[in-house]
Amino acid sequence: MKSIKYILGSLSILLLVQCTDLEETPYTFLSPSIFYQTEEQLSQSLNGVYSAYKRAFGGENYRWTMYLEDLTEFGSPSYQKDDIEYWNAWSGINSASSRTFNIWDRGYDLINRANVVLGRGQGIEMDNTIKEIYFAEARLLRAATMFNMIRIYGGLAIPESFTKSLEGLEIPRKTVDETYAYIIADLEYAESKLPTKSKLNDIWRVSKGTAQALLGKVYLTRGSMTGMRDYLQKSKEYSNLVIQSNEYSLEPEFKNLWYWWNTNCKNGRESIFELQYGAYNGMHNNLHVQMGLNLNGDQAIGSYMYRRVGPSIAAYKSYSDQDKRKEGTFLTEIKFSNGTISFVLEDNGSETGSKGWKAAFPGNIKYYDRSEESFNLQLPRANIYVLRYAEVLLNYAEAENELNGSDGAYSAVNAVRNRAGLANLTTGLSQSQMADAIYRERGWEFIGEAQLYFDELRTDRISANLIKHWEDSKDIYLYKGWNLEFVPDKNFLWKIPQGDIDSNSALVQNPDNVSKR
Repeated sequence: MKSIKYILGSLSILLLVQCTDLEETPYTFLSPSIFYQTEEQLSQSLNGVYSAYKRAFGGENYRWTMYLEDLTEFGSPSYQKDDIEYWNAWSGINSASSRTFNIWDRGYDLINRANVVLGRGQGIEMDNTIKEIYFAEARLLRAATMFNMIRIYGGLAIPESFTKSLEGLEIPRKTVDETYAYIIADLEYAESKLPTKSKLNDIWRVSKGTAQALLGKVYLTRGSMTGMRDYLQKSKEYSNLVIQSNEYSLEPEFKNLWYWWNTNCKNGRESIFELQYGAYNGMHNNLHVQMGLNLNGDQAIGSYMYRRVGPSIAAYKSYSDQDKRKEGTFLTEIKFSNGTISFVLEDNGSETGSKGWKAAFPGNIKYYDRSEESFNLQLPRANIYVLRYAEVLLNYAEAENELNGSDGAYSAVNAVRNRAGLANLTTGLSQSQMADAIYRERGWEFIGEAQLYFDELRTDRISANLIKHWEDSKDIYLYKGWNLEFVPDKNFLWKIPQGDIDSNSALVQNPDNVSKR
């Protein structure tokens, strides 16, 4: 495990990156003062910040999505690889050495990269408006990283400049409030400086809408965790700015959001921020191989894959047959030249399967690339959504419902439901009934997208839902012989990796969590 000290101390020399379409060639022998002289060099280093975000929270760090899904009732282990069954049982979660998300060091890698862009960029003579846009991109990516980290670890140690040596790196943690204030300041700056999506030269870059959508999400999290109406009001306002901008809309057909069904889906009308992957220089999406079926090297399915984690059977059963997201999300049948294999619900997750299905669950199509190129090159190219318009609509609806009751939430929720082929919600729902309806809609919409763990925590549903999930799963093959060993509450925090605690004497470890059962 790298320590903060190692990462921050070394990156000032070694992280300088030249990127063309996000490909990386490190400048390992140039000092920052020599390298940062032109706008082009600053742009190249900024692309390195985007690449670092992918390494922390994208396909390169598949554990981020894989573990988050498996910690909820929406995910299930398929077989015992990476000790994935321990995560599902919440086993050993108070360990600082064996239970990490591998994002502490990767997160600080990105933070330092962003700080280098902001610090070294000050001395470059270039158009000031363009420089401010570059700075806004760096600050937004820094804020998005810190938002992910604070929801895992709590208050963060915040290095406010890039590092030039190993001196003075004993950085104490800020409080949660202080850390959120830092995140929000970054996002407010980005919102004021970034162009709208329609004005971007490179459609994959973050925009004003990205900052507004993320501010809506940050404030919704703050409002959910604290119960403060001011935060909920801010969340509603920022989400509404995205809605009223006319820069985004729902993709009319849910299937067309995903590379399996539509190879032209990248950076479409619903996309607010997505991570880019392609079949060049290793920039491929490893989630394809970690959340699928064990059908290595068969052209019918695309690239190679393993079957570590996937959607739970309970989650699959919760979808209405009329819900277009069911077919659009789940893979339950594959036709080969010599026959067909099928997922059979009555097999209860058996790894053999009565019709040849070699996994405990259906596949999740959202990460698959079944193209001939994927099969030949072993480089799946499906992008990963970080933010999409459907989430903004549901964020708005949730904030509105919490503030004013259900009446003003129907339109946004029904837009998501109607796209899925479902009828409008029943009118006259109480505030609590609407909150439950929005939560269910999130589950059906975002399964597999590393969103639902955080929704469960902040809405204080995780304890009851995990208990029910384990009770309902007692006959599922992979749950036999296991027990739910720990039940978290909404304030659950993971331990900071022990190596980082050892390397920074100013860090204070999170206290042990106490099970609710």
